[in-house]
Amino acid sequence: MADLVGKVINGRYKVERLIARGGMATVYIAEDNRLDRKVALKVIHPHLANDENFREKFVREAKIAAQLSHPNLVNVFDQAEDGGTVFLAMEYVSGITLRQALDDFGALSASRALDVFEPIIAGLAAAHGAGILHRDIKPENVLLSDDGRIKLSDFGLARPISAQTQTGGVVGTVAYLSPELVSRGLADARSDVYAAGIMLFELLTGKQPYQGEQAVQIAMQHANSEVPAPSSVNAAVPELLDEIVLWATAKLPEHRPADAIELHRIIIRAKNELNTGKATSQLTQQLKQTALLRQTTVMAAPLNVDANATEVFSNPFHENSGDHNATVAIDIDQPAEQTTALFAGHRVTKALVSSVLVLLLGLGAGWWFSSGPGGFQVMPDLTSRTQAQAIASLKVFGDSIEVVSESSKTVSKGLVIATEPQPGAIYWGGKIVLKISTGPKLVSAPDLSSKTLVEATGLILQNGFTVGKVSSWFNSAQIGTIYAFDGSDGAKIPEGSPIDLEISLGAIPLVSGMDQATAINVIEVAGLKVKTVTEEYSDSTPKGQAMSLVPLSEPLGKGGEVNLVVSKGPDTVIMPKVVGETISASKTLLESLGLRVVVDTNQLSSNWGIAKVKKVSAAVGTKLKVGNTVTLISH
Repeated sequence: MADLVGKVINGRYKVERLIARGGMATVYIAEDNRLDRKVALKVIHPHLANDENFREKFVREAKIAAQLSHPNLVNVFDQAEDGGTVFLAMEYVSGITLRQALDDFGALSASRALDVFEPIIAGLAAAHGAGILHRDIKPENVLLSDDGRIKLSDFGLARPISAQTQTGGVVGTVAYLSPELVSRGLADARSDVYAAGIMLFELLTGKQPYQGEQAVQIAMQHANSEVPAPSSVNAAVPELLDEIVLWATAKLPEHRPADAIELHRIIIRAKNELNTGKATSQLTQQLKQTALLRQTTVMAAPLNVDANATEVFSNPFHENSGDHNATVAIDIDQPAEQTTALFAGHRVTKALVSSVLVLLLGLGAGWWFSSGPGGFQVMPDLTSRTQAQAIASLKVFGDSIEVVSESSKTVSKGLVIATEPQPGAIYWGGKIVLKISTGPKLVSAPDLSSKTLVEATGLILQNGFTVGKVSSWFNSAQIGTIYAFDGSDGAKIPEGSPIDLEISLGAIPLVSGMDQATAINVIEVAGLKVKTVTEEYSDSTPKGQAMSLVPLSEPLGKGGEVNLVVSKGPDTVIMPKVVGETISASKTLLESLGLRVVVDTNQLSSNWGIAKVKKVSAAVGTKLKVGNTVTLISH
C-alpha cells in the first residue's frame, strides 16, 4: 500500500512515521491535531478494505475495544474511513513490550513476576467482565510504558463470549494455544486463562513450556501434555506460584479458573501472602486440592487428539517487523525461540544484574524496563532517526559507535533500523552498533501469470511480499487468472512491497451478428453498460444486426461503458426503373434508397404527382453509392 507518512488522515491525524507492517494492516504514529496528542494509527491494506467481510471484522474490533475502559487496557479513540483508507486511532503507549523485557532480562523473581502479571490479568478481567474474549494473550501484546503503567493491547482477534465460541479454524499464537483450541477449535474465557498461565510460566522461567521446530509440534504438546511446574525449570519459584500456573493451564477447561476475574482474585491473594513471607499458606493447600481433583479426572478421561486433524497455526512466510512501541500487534505470528538467560556464562555479571533488578522491583515496571536507575544508562529508541541524529543522541555513551548498512522493508533509506544493544537495554559499556537502512532490497517478483488469486497470494507470501491492490478487467486471458502484476516485465521491485494484481474477467462479449436487442442483453449480463448505439454501413452484416463493441475506457472493468455498433446494411444500391413514373413517386423511391435527388423540370411542384419522368441521369441497373446524386428530367 502507499506510504501515508506526511499525510493528514480524516482531516485530523497527521502521520509521522511507520511503526510496523504486516499481512493485514500497517501501523503508524500520528499526531491528533484536534486534541494535540500522539496516537497509533492502524490502517488496513486496501485489498482487505475492499472486502466487506474483513471490513466488518475490522469495525467489530473497534467496537469491541471501545466497549472497554480500564487503566490496564489500550484505549481505542476513533474508527473511520477516509477516501478508501480504513483505520483505527488508538492510544499510543511509549515504552517497550513485555517480550522485549523478557528477551533482555530473562526470568523474573516470584514477587516481580506477580507485580507484572497482576495488572495484565486486571485488564483481562475487565474484558471478561464486559463479555469479551481476547484470544491472543502473549508478551508481545503487553505494553510496559515509560511511566510505569502496564497495558494489555490488540483485540484484533477478540470476540464476544458465548458458552463456546467456534473459531472456524485455529487462531492465536501457537505457544499460547489452549488444548481445546488445538483439538476442537473451541474457545471461551478459560482459553484466555490458559494463555495467561503460559505467560506466567514464561515470566517465572524465562522460557515457554513447549519447544519445537514446527508450529504443529508445539500445538500437539499443548493438546497431549501437562504443563510442567515452573519450579522444574527454576528452583527458586515458590510452591504457591507452581500451583497457580498448573491451575490456570489445566488440560481440561473445567479445571481452570472460570475466567480472568476469578484468576485475578487469586493473584491478589498470592501477592499478599508472598509479601508476608509465608512458607506455606491456606491458598497453596486449596490449590493443591484442586490439582488432586484435576489429576484424578485426567487419569479417568485422557484427552486424545488425532494428529492428522491439526491445522496450520500461523503463516510461516510472514515476517513481522517494526517499532516495538506499537500499541497493536497486527498479525498472529509464531513467536521466535526466546533467550533464556542474559549474559550466559558470566556468573558474576548475572549476579550483579540480579542485584540491580531487586533494587528496581518497587519502582514501576515501565520505568524499570525502559528508563533504568540513575547510575546506569539505558539505550534510547532511535528507530527512524537520521544517522546524524542517532550519533548525536549516543554521544553520552562515548565514541565507540559502529555504523553498518542493512536493507529494510519498512525503514526509509538513511534512517536507523535498529541498535545493538536494543532500545531499553541497560548499557554496560563497549561498542554500540548503529544499523542504517539502505532502503528495501530490489528482488524479482514471482511469476504469477495465469495463476488464480489464491495461488498468486500463496506465492506472494512465500516470497516475502504482500498482496497489493487487486483489480479485475476484461482481457483475453482465461477468466479468473492473473494477466498483469508488478514486476511482470522482469523489473526488480522492493522486497516486502505490495504487489498489485490484475485479474481477467474474460474476453469482452462477442455480439457480432446478434440483433440489437439481444446484443444489448448479452452486454448487460456481462456487467457492462451500453452508453450509445451507432449505425454503420456494412456489406457483410445485414441491417439491424450488431457489428462490434467499442470500449469507452481502457482497461474495461465491471460497470464499464461501451458503444454498440449496429449495421445499416450495404452502402450501395441498384438504380431502379423510374422513367414513366411520376416525379413525386420517383423522388420518394430514390431517397428511400439513400440517394440524393435533383429534379430538372418545367413543371410546377404542385404537378409533380401527375407529371412523368422522361429521362434520368443513371441507367437502370447501375450500382450507386449511398449518397450519390441522381437527376430526374421532365420537360
